[in-house]
Amino acid sequence: MLVLILCCIFHLSTHHTTTTTTTTNRSSTTTAGTAIRNLPGGTLHLPLHVAHGFVPTSHRPNRKKLINGYNGNVIIPFAKPPPTANFDLEAIEALEAELEYKEKLERMKNADQNTLQENMDSSQYKNEDDADEIWEYMTSNSQNVQLQSFQVSPTLHNHRLDAILSEMIPELSRSQCGSLISEGMVSLSTVQDQEYGREPTVTTRKSFKVGQGTMIQVKQVVETVPTEILAQNIPLDILYEDEHMIVLNKAAGMVVHPAVGNWDGTVVNALAYYLANESPFGSGEFISQDGKVKQPDATTTSRTGKVDSEGEAMVFRPGIVHRLDKGTTGILVVAKTKEALTLLSEAFANRQVKKTYVAVTVGNPGKRVVIDKPIGRHPIHRQRMRVVPNPGSSITRNGINKSAAQLGRNALSFVDTLAFDGKLSLAQVRIETGRTHQIRVHLQDRTTPIYGDDVYGFGDWNQRLAKSHGIQRPLLHAFKLELIHPVLGKKMTFRAPMAEDMIKIVRGIWPDGDTERPDLFQTTNVEME
Repeated sequence: MLVLILCCIFHLSTHHTTTTTTTTNRSSTTTAGTAIRNLPGGTLHLPLHVAHGFVPTSHRPNRKKLINGYNGNVIIPFAKPPPTANFDLEAIEALEAELEYKEKLERMKNADQNTLQENMDSSQYKNEDDADEIWEYMTSNSQNVQLQSFQVSPTLHNHRLDAILSEMIPELSRSQCGSLISEGMVSLSTVQDQEYGREPTVTTRKSFKVGQGTMIQVKQVVETVPTEILAQNIPLDILYEDEHMIVLNKAAGMVVHPAVGNWDGTVVNALAYYLANESPFGSGEFISQDGKVKQPDATTTSRTGKVDSEGEAMVFRPGIVHRLDKGTTGILVVAKTKEALTLLSEAFANRQVKKTYVAVTVGNPGKRVVIDKPIGRHPIHRQRMRVVPNPGSSITRNGINKSAAQLGRNALSFVDTLAFDGKLSLAQVRIETGRTHQIRVHLQDRTTPIYGDDVYGFGDWNQRLAKSHGIQRPLLHAFKLELIHPVLGKKMTFRAPMAEDMIKIVRGIWPDGDTERPDLFQTTNVEME
């Protein structure tokens, strides 16, 4: 900025400099903004842009006459060269760079680990110069940083850096390894660097080809994991409870159980407080009277043990049988005893539980539609799911057997539109399987995504919903659930009314909905047979 200001001042000072110009037959004094042409009978003053050959469009028909006429005797003098600058541009640029560097370091020193991670995710730190600074900062603040070193083997010679990291750190996906590289958390030391004692070089290129013998250093921020659940007094909408289980109508924006990024404010945090302090049926076998989760003993099964099949610590999900996405509202069943947990888990796994949802969709998905398409993880965006194309063939075009992720897992949904206003629909969806994001992915594949779904929906429609109604979540609701009570053996049917934000949108689509389907809008009694 300083260089720009000085240059502007210098330009203005030279623009008004006068100069004395002498022609062949006569002399004249003019400003630097005027050129002189020696013509028979007098002197013609031309604007400087004409003298340089830059003539406005309206003057171009006469340009040849002006420049080449009158026997071609043309003299076009120019302003004298500008004076030599009396300041050192290199010194100023160096000063600016030093100030910018100090400001960046100061921001990084004042930031905690979470702020640093957010900054690294932004475009502010995407070049390799900034990556070097991040590496230095992480080295000097290594309290929560884990450093790993690897040497590239001959079998991985000249492979991509992200591919090598995914081989060396199997617990991380290739996408996660790529993120570490982009965030400046990976440095390289070639064989020559090691021989001459040079410092490792930070790289942000995921596609960089790494040679044999290169040392790779990886730094990861280790998040502090709490050892126990914090009981929190958060209101719960309870549909049913007894000594064996509790059924809730989960609110929007609430995560089911604590995990990375959401260690509190979850359904489990709220249940820990409620069961220990307010439940008329007791706290059950997972929560103690002080609101803490009881540690599972060594005799429990894998489902109720310390770590489940997905690698999650069970201490953070006591009694959780199934889950709903953060933005999804509706029925959630939680077991209070080990027996109930085991039996309910088996019922869900064996598809003995009937689940029905309602969703507001963009467009009309149709009446009595059956969607039988397998769902697998997206090959690039690993946090997303997709309908797997060409699931019938288990062999790729190269003759290689497809992996389980490429084949996907079978997913079956039954969709029925209840109301359609020409733009939006209220659709009822019953699912036979419980794949991750199943309803959202199936409706997206039908080009009628859920209104407000920022992952699978239409961005312009989502923006309209947020601007006009302040809603920033998928309008999806787990409306109805049918199961056999795990201990009593009776068939039970639960219904949960939609959340208020969704009711507002649905009434605009279906004005008579309250009359035709009151169970969608208000609480009803639990049915037990």
